[in-house]
Amino acid sequence: MGQSPLKRIKRQRQTGQSLAEFAIVFPVLFLIIAGIVQFGIIFWGQNTLNQVARDTGRWAATLQTCDPGAVVTTANSIAGTSSLIGYTAGSWDATEVVVTFTSPCPPNDNTQVAWVNITIQHSVPVFFPLVPGNGLISTSTQFRMEPAP
Repeated sequence: MGQSPLKRIKRQRQTGQSLAEFAIVFPVLFLIIAGIVQFGIIFWGQNTLNQVARDTGRWAATLQTCDPGAVVTTANSIAGTSSLIGYTAGSWDATEVVVTFTSPCPPNDNTQVAWVNITIQHSVPVFFPLVPGNGLISTSTQFRMEPAP
């Protein structure tokens, strides 16, 4: 025969209870997952930005260029071929890519030491409002310029 009315009422209450529990837990679970994704985006951006700065510094030290404009152009080129999140091709200028050289640039012989210092700032996309720094990341690198053979 059919179910008793008491069992039907109990089953309906349990269904409503699980819906209420889900409504309480879901926002917390969503915040945790969104925070993990946002952290991953920032971590990805920082690692890629570090590699762009290293490649740009290696290029400047190897070719012994002492022109900051050429270094900024190369940084834009390298960033354009990388997977740097939030980067728009050619968008960096001397305010985002700061290049300094020590004197003499380039070194004349092996008794002289010259360094190229590169600092790059970049903004990664932020969709999680509690991120400190609004997604602004930066990195620095320093390479020794060897004298030409």
